[in-house]
Amino acid sequence: MKFLLTALLSISLLSPAFAFTVHTSYDANSDYALGDIVPSADANVLFYQASAALTAGTHSLSNTSQWTPVASSDIPNNGNAPSEAVPESAPTEAAPTTVPTTTTVSRFLGISTRGLVSSTKAMYGSIAITGTENKKVAFMGKGKTMEAQGITDYVADPALIIYKLTDGAWGVYKTIDNWGDASATESITTVSGSEGITLPVDANEAAIVLDLEPGSYSAILTSTETEAKEALVEAYEIATTTETSRFLGISTRGLVSSTKAMYGSIAITGTENKKVAFMGKGKTMEAQGITDYVVDPALIIYKLTDGAWGVYKTIDNWGDATGTESISTVSGSEGITLPVDANEAAIVLDLEPGNYSAILTSTESTEKEGLVEAYEIVE
Repeated sequence: MKFLLTALLSISLLSPAFAFTVHTSYDANSDYALGDIVPSADANVLFYQASAALTAGTHSLSNTSQWTPVASSDIPNNGNAPSEAVPESAPTEAAPTTVPTTTTVSRFLGISTRGLVSSTKAMYGSIAITGTENKKVAFMGKGKTMEAQGITDYVADPALIIYKLTDGAWGVYKTIDNWGDASATESITTVSGSEGITLPVDANEAAIVLDLEPGSYSAILTSTETEAKEALVEAYEIATTTETSRFLGISTRGLVSSTKAMYGSIAITGTENKKVAFMGKGKTMEAQGITDYVVDPALIIYKLTDGAWGVYKTIDNWGDATGTESISTVSGSEGITLPVDANEAAIVLDLEPGNYSAILTSTESTEKEGLVEAYEIVE
């Protein structure tokens, strides 16, 4: 069984700076408040959000002036597992500070994404689990935890909404606001210490452990604050003795400027080297209807050595990489899509077990969309 993180993306939500309700189904004969979210029965739509206060009997999901659809096409491969494997992007911010050495086969351990979130800009991460066995996954949405890293402008009360794709339609699977609200079996405390997992430090942070059957899921991190602030979304597989499932790739889309970078961090466990493709994209997203993208993204890869982060490799334009480091050497591997523009960044690195962070940068003063990706190359 393979565990694939198919995307961590940013989406626009209409919700203002007050709490909205996430409903488990849509009823035309019910009242809805501005910003309320309902699941979709349409495979092409992830969910709908109310554009205004709606009175029972006066609204319909087909009325786009009443409901704003969030298309599942915004998620690579519609949230499904790619036919051969990986997703469309990389991690950001916090890999564990220590790497377990109990396994011999090297693999991605977990991903951590840091980016800007507000009442009008959320982040979501989609995963697909293939095979026949269930997989235990820990999801976390953090704010105050980042204070220990010197980040003070964080989301005070992040919340998570977990969606599941069933019979072609997305529906709310689980919601969690404060981690202490999780049931005994779903509490993050049950996996404390597992493979680098760090518990939230504040009661307002979100965390939950779910035993998921094979299928497609999307975790959405939300905030009620109007101002965009830093938040951290994490997804960790809870390792089993059989090690039959794993992360093969990660994908993060978010806002980047000359003063705000996006951080994608991974941890590789085991004793063997792992070949990883890193990509930083802008113009490639134009095919998805995104026009306000970073024109010339660049990547700085850091490595943690003896407790200190140091620059491991830099890449601006993907054509600058040569030989075995060229992205063209892994074209077609595990769902990898080459950058479409010469100004986009990409590189293939043969990495020993450890912690790495890919930082996506921009020289533009205005915040624009950037995409950072990391793929394991299976040989």
